[in-house]
This record gives sequence, C-alpha cells and structure tokens, in this order.
Amino acid sequence: MVPAKEPIAMKTHRLGTLGTLGTLCIPLVLFAWLGSSMAHAANAAVPGEKQYQQDRQVCLDGSSNQDRTTCLKEAGAARAAARVNLLKSPDARTLKSNAMKRCEVHQTQEDRLACERLVSGEGTRTGSVAGGGVAMELVTRSTAPVPAASAPR
Repeated sequence: MVPAKEPIAMKTHRLGTLGTLGTLCIPLVLFAWLGSSMAHAANAAVPGEKQYQQDRQVCLDGSSNQDRTTCLKEAGAARAAARVNLLKSPDARTLKSNAMKRCEVHQTQEDRLACERLVSGEGTRTGSVAGGGVAMELVTRSTAPVPAASAPR
C-alpha cells in the first residue's frame, strides 16, 4: 500500500487590498498626513525664526562685536541652515523601523511575520498610489496533516 501524500495548504496574505471605501479614503488620509506634516514643519520653524529675530536685533542695536553687515549675513545664514535641517528626510534605517512598527498591529505571529516579509520586499506588488492603492501579496506554502481515515467496515 502506498502512503498518502500530505496535501499542501496555501495561505495568501494580502495587505493593502482596497474596496470602494478604501479608494475614497486614501486621498483623505494622505491629505491629513501632509497637512499635519506641514503644520509640524511650520511650528518647528517658529523657534528658528525667533532666534533669527533676536540675532538681527543684536546686529541692529550694535551690541554685537561684528560690523552690522557681517552680523546680518551670519544671522541670515543661521536661519537658512535651520530651515535646511527641517527639510531633511529620514534615513533608510528610520523608514524601515517605522514600517516594521506598523506590522505590530497584527494579532497573530504568522500575520506579523508575513507583514515583516512584505515590508522587506518579498511578495508581489500591484497597483499604484495614483490608481487608488498598492496591493501587496505574499503566498506561503505549508503542509497540513492528513486527517485520519476511518477504518473500513
């Protein structure tokens, strides 16, 4: 008698699959995220602007030990440098860390690991942000135990 082969169970993990409601929500979420990012950048620029105004006042009232023109140029350069630092984008390590943290929302270890594999670049991606969303898919194969057959009568 030939032993029965174990059947292969396939499980598909889909992240980012959107229905009509999801397609409508993406622009709203992106708009809210961009708005909060811009508000954060504007608030972060205020302290740099205050420092510039203080430096400028020191230059104008003569309490600096530099000539007025040089003092104003340096105050302006410091303000420009502060603005450039605000516009720096996060490095690849920060982006990867943030993506992995988003996988923590999954309840089961299996789903969490699948999410981390997708974030690491495994699987397939279809769609586009402009088209309404990106669907990521990872197919995993595992063997399932064969159910015990009942004895013949």
